Amino acid sequence: MIKGVRQGGNGKALSYLDTLVVPIIENTPHEEDLRDSMAEAMKKYPDAAGILVRRHGSDWEKAKTQAECLDYLFEISVKMKLAGLPTLLNE
Repeated sequence: MIKGVRQGGNGKALSYLDTLVVPIIENTPHEEDLRDSMAEAMKKYPDAAGILVRRHGSDWEKAKTQAECLDYLFEISVKMKLAGLPTLLNE
């Protein structure tokens, strides 16, 4: 699965020999207050494909389920487009 992760989210794909680094920043009472720590993490880890926010809403199991559901829906959407099928009602 590491081959599906890209440096910076859209760069070169990682390989078996690479180390996946995902920075974790502390949560804040208001999402807009995450800006500085998010920017700092992005500068410190420019090749990270994402950043986790500690204690931000769901637990990891729920986040994993959400990601899997979105991945499935995106995959189906692409297949529908390739087959010439509408992806929206009344499209």
